[in-house]
Amino acid sequence: MNRAEGVEFLSTVAPFSELDREALAVIATRFGSRRQAAGESLGRFAQPGRHGLTVIREGAVELLDDEDRRLEQRGEGELFGHAIILEGEVRDYRVRATEDGVLWQLSAEALDDIVAAYPLVGHFLSAAPGERLAAVGGQTTGTLDDLRLRAPVTVTADTPVTECARMMAMHQVSCLPVLRGQTLVGIVTDRDLRSRVLARELDPRTAIAEVMTPRPLTAHPASRIEDALVEMMRLGIHHLPVVDDGQRLVGVISAGDLLRRQAPHPLRLVRDIQRAIDTDELVALADQGPGLLAALSRQGSEVGEVGRIASMITDACTRRLLALAQARLGKAPCAWTWLAFGSQARMEQGLVSDQDNGLLLAETPDADGERYFRELAVFVCDALDRCGYVHCPGGVMAKGRWRMSQAKWRAVFAGWMHEPTPESVLNSSIFFDMRGVAGDVNLAERLHEEVLARASEARIFLRFLAAESMTHTPPLGLFRQFVQERDGRHSHGLNLKKRGVLPIVDLARVRALEGASTEVATEARFRAAAAAGLMNARDAEDLVHAYRFIGNIRLAHQARQHARGEAPGHLVDPQDLSGLHRRYLRSAFGIVRSAQRALAQRYAL
Repeated sequence: MNRAEGVEFLSTVAPFSELDREALAVIATRFGSRRQAAGESLGRFAQPGRHGLTVIREGAVELLDDEDRRLEQRGEGELFGHAIILEGEVRDYRVRATEDGVLWQLSAEALDDIVAAYPLVGHFLSAAPGERLAAVGGQTTGTLDDLRLRAPVTVTADTPVTECARMMAMHQVSCLPVLRGQTLVGIVTDRDLRSRVLARELDPRTAIAEVMTPRPLTAHPASRIEDALVEMMRLGIHHLPVVDDGQRLVGVISAGDLLRRQAPHPLRLVRDIQRAIDTDELVALADQGPGLLAALSRQGSEVGEVGRIASMITDACTRRLLALAQARLGKAPCAWTWLAFGSQARMEQGLVSDQDNGLLLAETPDADGERYFRELAVFVCDALDRCGYVHCPGGVMAKGRWRMSQAKWRAVFAGWMHEPTPESVLNSSIFFDMRGVAGDVNLAERLHEEVLARASEARIFLRFLAAESMTHTPPLGLFRQFVQERDGRHSHGLNLKKRGVLPIVDLARVRALEGASTEVATEARFRAAAAAGLMNARDAEDLVHAYRFIGNIRLAHQARQHARGEAPGHLVDPQDLSGLHRRYLRSAFGIVRSAQRALAQRYAL
């Protein structure tokens, strides 16, 4: 074949399309060419085996089982000869030409050489879809070790407060790790000295152990910067000790260190949200969120990181609005918890999200109490709408009917599980993803545990829930072809939320309820189910990789839309993806479809 022609064609064929042109020029010389005639048998490919690889240059073929049933059809730019997952398992298959055409073929020896030189090709040809998806996981961000951590200034637990203050001034540091021997036992910051010593007029000779924060959160030098940021945001802390494998303190990072490395950053945005003086300022700050999240995506952050950060921004807005509401309304008449549901509860939000929330009250309020909580809920929900978290189209909001006492919430969940209906099962798909955001979060934890215990024993309800999860199916049609759809703007594409992410979320929820797992995040639910023996560990990891891959494709699409000034959406045109990503997307959808079939068998659906 002509080398230039070979390079041009292979640059359109996954996985060779991901290699540079210099590599393709070498690979093209290893291919032989032959013609095929319609109806010709092209061989039987038993797995495992050494068959080499065939690329369809022109024409089309069909993959058949041993009983001559068509399993799949493939055309120009597609491959055969390698191990292929069909109907959820590696299958032997025969290939027959359906049209006249041209085939480009690699011998088994040539393929071995190429795989050794270019591991990406080997990952693509792997029979295990989960391994393929894991191999193309998003870029990793820098680690804490990249920050060139310096040896910290430390004190012992019996050091007097006044000596600690002197050392902080002399070394110009804002915190001191506290050691007992070589063990980190606490940390003290300049804020601690102000609030716990000066404000209380404490004796300056007091040992620092009396005012330090004991057992602080720590990180490892190999921890990713993004993960450290997420934890600091979650806990509202500004200093994080770093310890090695031997638990030896190697440094302390501050919020300032991380903000200087990458600005603008969500940590700064969350800090500003926490300080907003009124709703107008908060609305202006929240408006920065989508752009900031899109930038994180373009810089290599994966969907899991972006989802957690997006949810933390939503949490920060919610908490600040609750504080502003209480400043206006006064102290609440009883204990309460603001509940987040759905993607915010799972900490899996995207660039845009509507609001799903509720209000859990420790007791049934009287008329004045009901008025107080109604005004609080209306204020917060309407302000969240102004911040870009639009009112829930289904009315799942604290300003509506989802503002109840603990006893009433229990009764609602019990009713759903005792007599499941299509409406109650649909509701539960949101409400079982629950997390307390503000107030007395222990109320939410207790309610969640009670509901999980009841759900794990309600087999009829679980069967209804499993059936409901089957209503969101991957967009694969006959012979694994993509099934596109339209949205309100009349554009074609794959709906990667409704038919990509949601089916996986639904599967994870059923597994979590089966085992009464308190995990809420999708990936954590699969791993908890595997640990409890409710599903195969390999299947759980495959679903995690499929979830990440589909989510990353959607996130990157939304980031590009945001850069163009368009409203982020969920429809992705498969022609906008590389050949490699189209193939891997089919693999991801195949993993989901197989998992749905397994669940259907489990519940005899």
